[in-house]
Amino acid sequence: MLPECFKLFYTFVKLGFLSFGGGYTMLSMVMTEARRFSVSPAQFADLTALDMIVPGPIAINAATYVGYLHQGLPGAVAATLGVSVPSFVLTIVIMRFFAQFQDSFWLTDTLSGIKPAAVGLIGAAAFTIAANVLTVTGKNIGDAFITPIGALSLNCVIIFILTAVLNIRFNINPILLTVLAGIAGAIIMG
Repeated sequence: MLPECFKLFYTFVKLGFLSFGGGYTMLSMVMTEARRFSVSPAQFADLTALDMIVPGPIAINAATYVGYLHQGLPGAVAATLGVSVPSFVLTIVIMRFFAQFQDSFWLTDTLSGIKPAAVGLIGAAAFTIAANVLTVTGKNIGDAFITPIGALSLNCVIIFILTAVLNIRFNINPILLTVLAGIAGAIIMG
């Protein structure tokens, strides 16, 4: 158990140092690493729904969730500490040298280059989660392009479209929509 907790800690320290752009950009990297800890794409999709309800940043919630699924409470603590340590270290380092590099064009240009990559990582995470949630068990997103009727879960697609429209068009609170979608899913699919 202890070696697995060290693996979780190391993995999330690494992710914390290498991810830029916030927790959602980290999701695709967490998803890749979570497979090494036997977390299925369906379990990871549950994380994104839970994140709308559970308070806290997505990076902390993702680390805690993956750690808990893999090693219970000790794994959750190890992964949470792992993802948190880089933020503390980087904050101290940045505050120490901020005045010296505040107007650096190298830093500004580097951060400008990271922004498109962050958008791509968010898109990759969204696509992967949607592909696992909207397809029927045993099918993949490629099947949906060939025979959409047999590969896509009609109930999930309807809930997805309805939720998106209510959020985008009518600006309904995403937390409320998540709870309502969960209830609808439990009734329709339960």
